[in-house]
Amino acid sequence: MNGPVLEVIDQRTAFETSRGLLRAVDGVSLTLHRGRTLGIVGESGCGKSILARSIMRLLPRTARIGPGSQLLFEGEDLMQASEHRLRAIRGRHMAIVFQDPMTSLNPVMTVGAQIAESLTHHLGMSRHAAWSRATALLADVGLPQPEMRVSQYPHQLSGGMRQRVAIAIALACEPSLLIADEPTTALDVTVQADILDLLQRQQRERNMAMILITHDLGVVASRTDEVAVMYAGRIVEQAPTRALFKSARMPYTHALLGSIPRLEAESRGRLAVIEGRPPDLIRPPPGCSFAPRCSRAGARCRLEPPQLTGEGSHSFSCWNPLPAEAAA
Repeated sequence: MNGPVLEVIDQRTAFETSRGLLRAVDGVSLTLHRGRTLGIVGESGCGKSILARSIMRLLPRTARIGPGSQLLFEGEDLMQASEHRLRAIRGRHMAIVFQDPMTSLNPVMTVGAQIAESLTHHLGMSRHAAWSRATALLADVGLPQPEMRVSQYPHQLSGGMRQRVAIAIALACEPSLLIADEPTTALDVTVQADILDLLQRQQRERNMAMILITHDLGVVASRTDEVAVMYAGRIVEQAPTRALFKSARMPYTHALLGSIPRLEAESRGRLAVIEGRPPDLIRPPPGCSFAPRCSRAGARCRLEPPQLTGEGSHSFSCWNPLPAEAAA
């Protein structure tokens, strides 16, 4: 298949609250091809995880999807798919790795049984073949002593081991698309790099499309082909990874880059922070959502929301973007 694996068109996901409608994802569009990795970054609460669940169609019943939203997976509009069809696609053709494996794994099933369940359900493998494949998958994701681990329960494993099991389950049926939603948040720093390297290696070996969701731009620097920066439910900048790091045009992206700790910084120096707080998604400001926190904001920024416009493959949403030479 030569076309994109995933096309998200004007995705709008909202929730009814006692104070009004909360617009968690507000008009997001993106395209992803096989073999490519897209990083989605932004502060906590910007809509990254809700976007991931929207793509997987794993939203609660209280969620409201905008009438113009389209979600095309390998050419099929999942917005029109039945729940039966979605269950056939999830796990088999598209899979997700959540940030906390202890809540995504079944505590009363062995890890081998949880992997084998996906193989028997989606691929029709025999129980014996599925169990052998489960052991091989645990070896593939770098779990030591896979022949022993396959018979253990999640509580018998460390956090890093449980996340490797979650990745093995996601990779079991060789999906076309893998979404990793903050896969290292619950892990020790020493384990994080191993998990990220594992995901990158598996993505390349299997030629999957992958979405890597994180709040840390440093995580995506060497592990993605393209980066989309989210703020207040919208994509505010999107570009090839090297272009974004070389010349971020949106002030919010520039502030995120500035907040990454650097080895050459003074040991007792203060870390850079983004002053202020993210906007209320129920009652957002009338203009640019970042304007109250932006040093470059003018009158137009506070009155009229900017649209995502492009300069080649680099798009940004800002009335007063950083000049390319200043951004570099």
